[in-house]
Amino acid sequence: MPLQKPADIAHEALRRIAEAQLPPTPEYFARFYSEIAQTPPAAPSSIAWPGLCRRLLNEWERSQAGLTHLQKIAARDRVLGGSDAEEVARQLAATIQQWERMPSRLLQPDAPIHHGDGDCQPWRQLWITSLRHALGSKVWEALKTHEALLQIDALLAQTETTPDQLLPHIHKIWQVTDQFAQDDLHIREGLQQLISLLLNNVSDLVEDERWLDGQIHVIQAITRDVRNPAGIDQAIASVKEVLFQQDKLKSGVHEARQAIRDLIHLVLTTVDGLADQSGQVHIQLEQLAEALNTTEDWKQIRQIVASVVDTSKIIKNHATETRDALRSAKARLQAAQARIYTLEEEMSAVSALVHVDPLTGVLNRRGLEAAFAREAARAQRLAQPLAIAIIDLDHFKRVNDMYGHDLGDQVLCGVVQVLRDTLRGSDTISRYGGEEFVLLMPDTSPEEALGILQRVQEQLHLRPFHTRDYPLHASFSGGISALRPGLTQDQTIALADEALYRAKHEGRRRIYLAAQANSST
Repeated sequence: MPLQKPADIAHEALRRIAEAQLPPTPEYFARFYSEIAQTPPAAPSSIAWPGLCRRLLNEWERSQAGLTHLQKIAARDRVLGGSDAEEVARQLAATIQQWERMPSRLLQPDAPIHHGDGDCQPWRQLWITSLRHALGSKVWEALKTHEALLQIDALLAQTETTPDQLLPHIHKIWQVTDQFAQDDLHIREGLQQLISLLLNNVSDLVEDERWLDGQIHVIQAITRDVRNPAGIDQAIASVKEVLFQQDKLKSGVHEARQAIRDLIHLVLTTVDGLADQSGQVHIQLEQLAEALNTTEDWKQIRQIVASVVDTSKIIKNHATETRDALRSAKARLQAAQARIYTLEEEMSAVSALVHVDPLTGVLNRRGLEAAFAREAARAQRLAQPLAIAIIDLDHFKRVNDMYGHDLGDQVLCGVVQVLRDTLRGSDTISRYGGEEFVLLMPDTSPEEALGILQRVQEQLHLRPFHTRDYPLHASFSGGISALRPGLTQDQTIALADEALYRAKHEGRRRIYLAAQANSST
């Protein structure tokens, strides 16, 4: 009776190739497969089977750290269980690539294994070593003196221990490790909540939070999903650079504010001195007036008048000096205020750097919000159209699975470069999600935007990405909408996203207008 399942047929074909001591080429595999399945040989495939088979055999024989032989068998059965050759090849390539990234296992036991106590000692040592690596250093240190682990250690020292005796104690250990995991999750969620509370109330703690706006947004986005180490590293690097730039500007702000304090002190001192002198002059004038009322001597009267004139000159000179000092202080105060304003604007501009996607260099979602508000206001003011397009790379997940995230990053950056080379300088490019981009095209109708994206699609096809197997041609699907009165940014993008969904659903590599069912293929 012939075998029915494709996985069983593939296993048998590989076994016969090995028995016949033949190289594992696609031709031999197809010949044996068709013989076992009693079907005519399939037409030649474009899949690079020789390279896949060679890599598979190399990784099958290699011992990878963190990968057991049983896991390899399970992965093999899962991959070969498919019926579509293209899909099998894709999953096989992704599995092999995952194995290739793993380092080879270094068998370095913590202590030499002694066999003088019978067969149980190697198994006991293997158990301890395996458990230590499985639990990790933190949990292992906490469990070293746990009763369950001591019981297992005692049972393994006996020669007639059965698995049924070990299972209850092993179950207790997993319960403890599960509690550790729950504690870690609780701590992480608590820290996320604490950081969120601090960020939400930071505006109450500072005079002007504009220069903190960008950093706060990045930290809030990261704390919502802390499972992405690469994203956390990128956020840390971005915020550090912003803080470094702002630190240089803050010193100038402090100097300008200190200058304002000095000027205010000068004004107060001047006014206080003027008041003191005015009091003295007032007393002196009262004395001269009293002397004038009591004397009839013309010579003394002339002296009193001369004293009044001299006092008036002193008052005038002091008033002139005070006026000049106050004018100078006012000019310096205005200059210091202008300096503070300029520096604070520069700090806000530096904070806006975190509105840029660190991988591609285009705007991120927060940057898109500001750009949309600016372009929408401009379009309404000038009564011009504004086209909004959203594009999504086709089969991007397959690229990451088959060739790794490094090539995926190259594809994203390559697409951005094609967009920059094809779009106008007035158009805005933003990364909306993993492989999604939103484009703002001012003074452009949806029909004109459709023609622009068709040119982008053509240029992208002319720039393939090189892999170890064959050139990779990237493509995208797109949806286009237009700015309408009364619609928000989210509503406008949602219209374009609906058109994108139709393009994806009807075959990909298409661009649809929001108001049409079919636009471009």
